Amino acid sequence: MVTPLEPAQTGLKEVITTRQFIFMALGSSIGAGLLLSTGQALAVGGPAPLLIAFTLVGFAVWITMCNLGELSTNFPITGSFYEFSVRFISPSWGFAMGWNYVMNFVFVVPFEIIVMVMCARYWNPDVSVFLLVPVFISGLIVIYLFGARWYAEAENVFGILKIIVITIFVVATLCILARNVPTDTRPAEQLAYNSWRTEAFKNGAPGFLFVFMSTGMAYGGTEMLGLTAAECRYPRRVMGIASKLVASRITLLYLLPVLMLGLVLKIDLLPAAADDDDTTTKELISPFVLAISQAGIPVLPDVMNAIIVVAIFSMANASIFASSRALQAISARGMGPRFCARLYRDRPLGALVVVFTFSLLSFAKATKHGDEVFVWLLSLASCSNYLTWFSICVAQIRCRLALKRQVRILDDPETYRSPFGIAGSVLAVGIFAFGLSAQIAAAAKSPLLSPPPVASSFIGLLVALVFWVGYMVFNRDSTLLVPLSMIELGPKDPVFVAMHAVETEHASV
Repeated sequence: MVTPLEPAQTGLKEVITTRQFIFMALGSSIGAGLLLSTGQALAVGGPAPLLIAFTLVGFAVWITMCNLGELSTNFPITGSFYEFSVRFISPSWGFAMGWNYVMNFVFVVPFEIIVMVMCARYWNPDVSVFLLVPVFISGLIVIYLFGARWYAEAENVFGILKIIVITIFVVATLCILARNVPTDTRPAEQLAYNSWRTEAFKNGAPGFLFVFMSTGMAYGGTEMLGLTAAECRYPRRVMGIASKLVASRITLLYLLPVLMLGLVLKIDLLPAAADDDDTTTKELISPFVLAISQAGIPVLPDVMNAIIVVAIFSMANASIFASSRALQAISARGMGPRFCARLYRDRPLGALVVVFTFSLLSFAKATKHGDEVFVWLLSLASCSNYLTWFSICVAQIRCRLALKRQVRILDDPETYRSPFGIAGSVLAVGIFAFGLSAQIAAAAKSPLLSPPPVASSFIGLLVALVFWVGYMVFNRDSTLLVPLSMIELGPKDPVFVAMHAVETEHASV
């Protein structure tokens, strides 16, 4: 039996309760990826590719969370998955993944703020970015003035609102499909479910590949539960619970609404960006709001849009938490600026200053080509998410192989063990590799009227590569993979060692 290593001491207090963590597991990562960018993916790829991509990537993310639960409960260390990359893959790759995660969520914050601006302009397209952005940033700062406990309480409320808005949407779409909406005067043949017969797959292979960009963004943030567990009172217990809850969340809060969206929303290709001499752009509307609006239902679209703004604010809030904690953790290991490792009243103040500084990039929305920032940040976040999930699964595979090489077992009933084993991790790695390749291939031949630059899909890979190679050069460490026999797994159980010695002796005889 492997004895888990003691968690690293970072100074962060364990103030998040099991109840708070469970609600965060249910709704933490639901944000702009699901509530806004699915409309673009549906317009480009069609309803079938969207559902297929969400199913494949969702299944792989579930496997990843089970793997993270196994690693976190048996080897509880602060820093979560990139610490596992250091231990089970290599220090250089762990360094790259740590900074990849930090850079990812540092840029997700302005992305989510830009999306909030877009959704808020649903009511008044002329409202100034210079008015909305400071309001949203100030609200995020207020939450962090109260610490991790109040962050968790805020996420509980936000999580409940997310579940409510998705439930409302599913019920409303069922009524639309059943023709029980008096305001919906469209003929039955004009309902979007007829699109499944005529254009379930739009734009062929490029359209199918394109949807993996939005899918990679939509599931992003699920792994941040591994970071949050470091400030929970019972990190082992909650990670085991969270890895089981993720399957239900993916089915009910992702796959079901995506299916219903493809059945009721009639959406054409998004309009092209503004001309060079035009300083205005048409704001994107959440496809969930648009689907209800097309049925002519009064008031409900406004209510849903308001809740969606709150939901996206929640994701921005969670992104600040993830990036600041990740930056503090890698800085505490000597992998980042020293001032980012310091805590002030149990808060990573230096890291928070860095994150909020980058949030000012959201003012780019006010520029003439500000909507291009949306596409760049979407591509960056999606690519970084695929790399993060890929790394977690590879770490679990090498952990299992190291246990076998060093003749260890994980049989403590108090710890969690992924039911998918190595085979499931290999499958997930294949799905993530395909998703990342699909995103790059789609950018090279995009069916959008205003295609994103191909470089935007490579930027996430470039960030990881620069940090990976830079670490090896600076530290003169060319280790690509830590030998399985040298991976640290903790002290061996003396009873098991004695039993194995007897079995080896009998086998030799």
